[in-house]
Formats: sequence, C-alpha cells, structure tokens
Amino acid sequence: SDLFKSDWSREKDIMKLLIVLLPISLYLLQVILKIMQIESVSITTGETALGWFIEILFVYLATFIFSLEILFSSQIALRGRYFGENIREQTYKSLYTVGAPISILSIILFIVEDIGSFNIIIYFFAYFLMASIIFILFLKIFEPISLLIFIKIIDWWKNKKEKRKKMNTANIYYGIVFSCLAFFIFFILNNFVFGTAYIFMFDDPQSIIDSANFASGTVFLYESLGFDLMNIFSFVALVVVSLIIAVLFLNLSLKYMKSMFLSIVSYLPILIVLSVLFVAFNAGNGLINFTNVIKNSETPDLYWITGQSSFTSIFGFFDFYTLRTAGFNAELTGFLNILAIPYQYTQYIFNIVFWSLIIFYMKKNFRVKNLVIDEKHLEKVIFSSITEFPTYDEYAKTDTRYLITRSSDIDLKDIALEREEVKSLLEELETEQMLDKIKPVEQKEMQRFYFTLKYLFNNNLIDVLKQEFSYIFEKAEKQGLYIIYDDGRGIFDYNFSEEYSHDPGIVSGMFSAITSFIKETTKSQELLKTIDHGDITILIEYGKRIFGALFIKGKQTTEVRSSLKELVTTFEAKYADVLSDWSGALIYFKEDNKLVESIFKD
Repeated sequence: SDLFKSDWSREKDIMKLLIVLLPISLYLLQVILKIMQIESVSITTGETALGWFIEILFVYLATFIFSLEILFSSQIALRGRYFGENIREQTYKSLYTVGAPISILSIILFIVEDIGSFNIIIYFFAYFLMASIIFILFLKIFEPISLLIFIKIIDWWKNKKEKRKKMNTANIYYGIVFSCLAFFIFFILNNFVFGTAYIFMFDDPQSIIDSANFASGTVFLYESLGFDLMNIFSFVALVVVSLIIAVLFLNLSLKYMKSMFLSIVSYLPILIVLSVLFVAFNAGNGLINFTNVIKNSETPDLYWITGQSSFTSIFGFFDFYTLRTAGFNAELTGFLNILAIPYQYTQYIFNIVFWSLIIFYMKKNFRVKNLVIDEKHLEKVIFSSITEFPTYDEYAKTDTRYLITRSSDIDLKDIALEREEVKSLLEELETEQMLDKIKPVEQKEMQRFYFTLKYLFNNNLIDVLKQEFSYIFEKAEKQGLYIIYDDGRGIFDYNFSEEYSHDPGIVSGMFSAITSFIKETTKSQELLKTIDHGDITILIEYGKRIFGALFIKGKQTTEVRSSLKELVTTFEAKYADVLSDWSGALIYFKEDNKLVESIFKD
C-alpha cells in the first residue's frame, strides 16, 4: 500500500516523455541506416546495427533526461530564483507538444513504408520500453550521488583558487600505487585464473559463438547452454570482477588521500593508459574493458544478445518449443561508429566512478549547519561523518572545518565512571559544536583536548563530521507565513515577528484576487511565484490543494524559498486526508507552530 501511496508523478512524466520520443528515435535511426545503406536487421545473416545502436541512443536520451532531473533536484538558483524547475518544465512541455504529433506520424510512416518489418519494429518498441522502466527504477539510486558530484563540481569551480591553495598533493602517490596494484591483481586473475578456466571450460569458443548466431537456426541444448555459460563467465570475469577491483582500490585512494578530485585524477588516468596499452599490444584484457573499442582482429567483437524460439523432437512424436539465447553481430561502421564512441569509451570509466562514490558515501551521515558571517549573511556548511579520527596536524590546522556532536545512541551508564572533564565535554556536545569554537588555544591544552576527543571518538561517544562544501547566502528577515487552500480560504498562519500582524482572512482574499486577476488578464499558464513591493517580497510555493505565502523583508534567497517549499510539501502530506475535501474546520492545524519553527530555524 505504501508503494501506491508514494508520489510517482516525476516517474510518470519521464515515462511519458520516453514513450513520446521512442517512435521518433526509431524512425530517425532507420532513416540514417538507409542513407548509409546499412540493413537494420538481417535475420538471414544474423546481423543488426539497429539493435546495438538503439541501446546507445537510449543511453544518450536517458543522459539528457537525467541531466534535466539533476538540474531540477539540485535547486540551482540565480538571484534567489530556481531556474532548474523552469527549464525542466519548459523542456518537457515543448517535447510533449512537438513530439506527440511527430511520434504518431513516425508510426504511420513505419506501417506505410515497410509493413513486412512491422513485427521487428514492435519488438524494438518493447525493448525500448523495458529499458525505460529499468532506467526509471534506478533513477533514485543514482540521483543522490550524482547531485553530490554536481554540487561539488560547482563548489570547486566557484572556489577553485582557494581550493588549489589548500590542495595537499603530498600523498598523490596513493592514487598511482593503488592504480598499479589494482591492475596487477586483475592481470594475475585474468590471465592465470580466468584465462585457464576459460580454456578448460570452452574447447572451441568460436564454434559456440557461431552456433548461437540468430541465423544458425535450431541448435543442440549443450550448444545453447554453452553460449549462456560463456556470457555469464565473460560478464563475471570482465565486468564484475574488474569493477570490484577498480572500485575497491579507488575507495582506498579516497580514504587515504581525503580528496575526491585528487583521488580520481591520480587513479583513473593510470588505469586508462595501462588498459589501452595492454589491449593495443595484445597483452590481454585491460582492467577497463577497451577490447570492443580498440579492434585487434577482423572478427566481430560485439554481439547484441536477444532470444530466439527453438525446438527439439521428443521421441519423434512431437516438437517441444522453447527459447534460447541468440546473438546478432553488431558492428557499427562510419557515422554510427563515431556517434557510439563517447558511450563505448566512457561507460566503464563512469561505472567505476559512480559505484566507488556510492560505496564511499553509503554509510556516511550528513548534517547541515548555518554559521553567522555578519548581520546580513549566513554560511550554510554541509558536513559528512568520518570513520577515522583526524591526525593531530589536521586537528591543529584551521583550513578544514569539523563538527563535533554527542552520539545519539549514547547510554548514560557508560559514562558514569568517566572523569569530570569527559562528562562536562559530553554535556557541552549535546548540541553540535564547531571544533574551532571549543578547541583550546594554548599548545599543551590543545594536545590534551585532542587526545580526549580521540578517546571519546574511539569509544563511540561522539561523532565527528568533516566539511564537504559550503556557500554564503543573504539572511532574509521573515515576517509572516500563510497556508491557503486552493479556493482562497485561509488554513494556517504564523507570525515570525511580534511587530507583524495582519488579518489572515484579508491576506487570503488578497491572494485569491491577485492570482485570479493575473490568470484572466495575461492568459498565462504559469503560476505566480513572487510578488515584489518596495522592501517587502512575497514568496509563493504551490502544492496540489494548497499554497504557501511567505512575507520577507529584503531580497529572496534560495534558502527561504526551499524552506517554504518543504513546509508546503510536509504540511500537505501530513493532512492529505483532511485537505482532499476540506470542510473549513481549523482545529486540525492548531499545533503546527512547531513544524514551522523546525523548518525555518536559522
């Protein structure tokens, strides 16, 4: 039931867009193949360019859609206004409007042009839809780490001069050593373990591959199983094992170098160079599988795997039909090969980076703290937990920020026998503290405090978090908040300042009148998001049945708008049953001051 109650609106939008783009993509690809005089699918010879390239084309489409989603989810703003949401909405709307009629036309042209190949086109439609569903299901797994990478890239670009000065290149050799070690281990496993096992298991691999070709017709059961076993073996040896080794050693680089940028820059280039050299000189497979990109023979290296019906005669009385794994030769030439190069070269590299960072950050906890810069500005700092206590040099330096807090699962019985210094420190750390604020200045006391913190950390009494990135924003003076039903009735109001006091009914009526007036006069489909009046700015965020209006003094900021959006979303989710058909009773919303205070806390 929780699965169906979840908000799948974003996934539905992506699925609709992919369905709209599907016929256009297939027809465009068919036209390119005809211009190049390449047969899209040949059942008689067992060759296909369409099957393999449709996968590559889908990756490009998915990357484009994923980039729009990242831009939307990251809440990137310019002058306090989100532009990611607007770009996503306008792009989707344009593609729906233009793409839908062109998609219908593409389907008609498919039928008119070649009715004989219609069954094959239906097959590729189904294949594309399967890939779309898989992409949508995995979207939420890869989105958080993609957001982190995206934000850290922006943070590095904005502060690149300062980052370069702070960059510690003294331990860059970790990345080089771990890269060479990873390649050496894979080389031993691939040539002496998997290589020997491959020769032992498959006496004549080429005959197995030939028998598995789609055009070979009915084959024996042992030949079909041999091809399946060969696929599983190759996947484990060349993809799974190589990925595990590469990810393991990149994580070690991240752990010891303590810099994402330096770890990746010092680790990956060595792997790439060694992999290319090994494949180019026929010395074996590289840890990064460039075998299909750097050709060493005239035989096809790429096979597009699909299924084919097969049968066997049972005692000569009846035929037993089943499915077997079959392959099409999938060589791309000319223009298609050029289009495929970005995907073929980067797929394994991005796999290593993404899975390494997912594993590295999987067990980390994140916290956000606002630090006061001056009367008008705050700095939002994002921290992540660490697994190893900082060295004394890192502790003594002031260029890296650490957040110290008492462990949430601490048992008071565990500290009953501790000395008073430890007890008082743990009492102080009940609320999170910046290390530089509680660290002593005098050298001996600083050393003593370091070992006290280390003792507490090793005994799981405190958590230490290290800064990931930060940004400065202008503090907005919040005045009044109003939650309004979509028909203009006021639901809830909250005053941030004692000096600010307005009748909620008048405010609700004003918004109802303004929004109706703008819709009627401008005929615009876009929602009103901001009202500027002198030194007062009104921010508006919408839910399904309600919208929130926040009065602030000064310029709007992304922080305040995101808090307003969070409040509207949380409020509507909390009272979903009540708001679906609201009678006007306000008794449900009496205790929501705490919700406002928790979301809008500085």
